[in-house]
Amino acid sequence: MTQRERWKGYGRLLRTFRNWPLYFLHRRGFLRQPEVLEFRTRRGYLLPLPPARIGDFHEIFLSHHYLLPAWSRDLRHCHTVIDIGANIGLFSLFAAEQFPEARILAFEPWEENFRYLEKLVRENRLPVLPFREALSASSGTLSLHLPRSERFSSRATVFPQPPGPSWSSQEDLRIEVPSVTLEEVFRREKLAVCDLLKMDCEGSEYSILYGTPPELLARIHRMAIEVHSGSAPGENPARLTAYLSALGFLTTNRAATEFTTMLYAWRRPPN
Repeated sequence: MTQRERWKGYGRLLRTFRNWPLYFLHRRGFLRQPEVLEFRTRRGYLLPLPPARIGDFHEIFLSHHYLLPAWSRDLRHCHTVIDIGANIGLFSLFAAEQFPEARILAFEPWEENFRYLEKLVRENRLPVLPFREALSASSGTLSLHLPRSERFSSRATVFPQPPGPSWSSQEDLRIEVPSVTLEEVFRREKLAVCDLLKMDCEGSEYSILYGTPPELLARIHRMAIEVHSGSAPGENPARLTAYLSALGFLTTNRAATEFTTMLYAWRRPPN
């Protein structure tokens, strides 16, 4: 991260949170092992952040991990956001703060995370509809793997062996969760279009996007996808980028971590 990017992130922190010094107090070690960090947004939302999720907080609120600067003007009147892999609700709260006109659909299949998300939505009266569901190519159930002892895990994956830091077979917890398709979500929630689709679903991005009819993907204006490489031929950023480009999306990407890539896709403007 460059010095310019760092200061830009600090500016976003100041504009988003009333008690922004809390972030620096925690990062500098002045707080004695708090159970939660209670951030208050400028719109009055309370975010009780588990300290273990401070990295995700930084990505979403300071780095704007799921937004392109070029989208800023078009998203001023954002009406529909779909958050796939909502975890404990950080991006959903970010979207509620940034896009006050938006209706936000948040999908999180892991029960511990979902309870936190549901409480966050309820206590802040966020314009968020939380669903304890995963998304996939078909409706029914989906098998996920995650580390057994990790609280508020953000690593629940369809891959038996996830890329990057893994966990032992003794630590592996396999769960069955309800799943729906993106097509079913559009039909069930009566969505005409989606202004922003955010995806951080640990490998499920491939089955979701390859399994969605192209005519429905054409109703999505923007996508921000954290891509996790798998072992199948189509499970890599290059193939997914090529697929979306062939459907008429403009795309760009950047390395997010050693093991993940951020892929941004948006519709071509009408002629």
